[in-house]
Amino acid sequence: MKSMLFILVAQLHSGGAQTVAAYPSLEQCREALKVAVTNVAADYTCAATPAEGRWSQKDSRFLMVKE
Repeated sequence: MKSMLFILVAQLHSGGAQTVAAYPSLEQCREALKVAVTNVAADYTCAATPAEGRWSQKDSRFLMVKE
């Protein structure tokens, strides 16, 4: 079985990146992203990462297109 986590990532304006939180669905990550963007000290994005199972490069391309 394949499973995916969606990570809310902050790209700090002072340099570097920081993981803020992990969510089981893209929808939950996007909801958190709406709140996070009010903090102007960083730029925020949702990133997907495999959590379980075998994933190929083809899987990640499909996920990016599906978003």
